[in-house]
Amino acid sequence: MDLLYVRTLGQVGVNGVAVAHGRAVELIAALSLAGGSLSRDWLLSSLFEQDPSPSSLPTLAMRARKLGVDVVYDSSRCMYHLRDYLTVDVTEVFAWLKRGRTAEAVAFYQGPFMPRSHSPFAVETRASLENALVRAVLAEGDVELMARIDRHVKHPELSERLIACSDDPTTVSLNRSWLKALDVV
Repeated sequence: MDLLYVRTLGQVGVNGVAVAHGRAVELIAALSLAGGSLSRDWLLSSLFEQDPSPSSLPTLAMRARKLGVDVVYDSSRCMYHLRDYLTVDVTEVFAWLKRGRTAEAVAFYQGPFMPRSHSPFAVETRASLENALVRAVLAEGDVELMARIDRHVKHPELSERLIACSDDPTTVSLNRSWLKALDVV
């Protein structure tokens, strides 16, 4: 059996193929980040901005299965589960950061989590991941890593550090302009 690769950072896809229904990939990412299982109630409140219809989660699970990811519902426990072993990029980046492997996390980060989604889960995960990346590169003190994350994530503290440490006049100028627009400098 081939290992499935789910992309949620910058673009949304499965095994290199763009996905039309990003919400199904969001369900897969939520389950992956939670270790494979989540309650129906949590998913309903986190994946949808408003009151979803009763068929919303079963439809997402069906769409996930059409993508090749076996998402099942356990009605006795009201839980959704992943039954496949797969790689989800956001889960990998968080794991590398947790293990202190900042360079790998930065290299793998291709842009914001689920960039077109505004669900509570996507917004919270996006902010949490970006904050974790910024904190990690600042703790490393590696200007190159800071500059690479700065291309995707704008953060005042990161910009201030790049202005102070970078030898690249373009990086310094762009970060000064960005901070000035925020009235931080």
